[in-house]
Amino acid sequence: MLSILNALTLAALYTLLSAGLALIFGLRNVMNFAHGALYMVGAYLGYSVGQAIGFWPALVIVPLVMAAFGAVLEYGLLRPLAKRSVLEMALITYGLSLIIGQVIIEVYGGNTRPLNPPAGLGGSASIFGVHYPTYRLLIIGIGLGAVFGVFAWLRWTRTGLFVRAVSRDRDTARMAGVDTRRLGVLVVCLSTAFAGIAGVLAGPYVAVQPGMGDSIIVISLLIIALGGLGSIGGAIGASAVFAAAATFGAQYLTDVSALLPYILVIAVLIVRPQGLGGMRQGS
Repeated sequence: MLSILNALTLAALYTLLSAGLALIFGLRNVMNFAHGALYMVGAYLGYSVGQAIGFWPALVIVPLVMAAFGAVLEYGLLRPLAKRSVLEMALITYGLSLIIGQVIIEVYGGNTRPLNPPAGLGGSASIFGVHYPTYRLLIIGIGLGAVFGVFAWLRWTRTGLFVRAVSRDRDTARMAGVDTRRLGVLVVCLSTAFAGIAGVLAGPYVAVQPGMGDSIIVISLLIIALGGLGSIGGAIGASAVFAAAATFGAQYLTDVSALLPYILVIAVLIVRPQGLGGMRQGS
């Protein structure tokens, strides 16, 4: 049971990050290598706001600030360079991530900043006879809430229908009258807001430190490849698979635990190159 809960905690964070990354790729055909840096910015903003006025206000304020940053990213970078190739945009966003990383070091320094869980969530709760940290249960709850929220938005709203249509075939959706430019702003803001939420939640879980976005962007990219490029549902499912492989591998296959998730991705893509959820047309 403990391994299952640990896997759910990891899957919750991975879902918040990979779903946002898949949204941007599906709508804008941009592989955003700055996504991990944005997650790091969210963590540091969560640290600053949390130290000043508390964790719960930070959980609300930081995603709003990151959504505003997403609008700046859309109008200042993604839209003016929309005609660039996927590879060029990947390199440009990678350069942006390096700039963000240096700015963080200049502002906060290079030291790790450990955070304690908020008041009332520092203990543990009994789940089927297993004592599990209450704060991690909060991460699981928010992750599950995000999954349901994204599913409901995509399944039952007009805007969500447009997002699914563009993710599957952008050109056909545009010819059908979908305003992909306006939709692009919404999606980029939502993606950066998700990165902000994940960053705030990660602070008390893994500590806030420079470079924390480097490993998470690699994992997120592998997840959306496993789920199917541009497939939001696939990214959510792949997050759970990747987290389970990492968690159970660490417990039962210690000799290859670090490699197991990557082996899994390679094996799945050999058998099913389009990923678990299938690639967007034109990817």
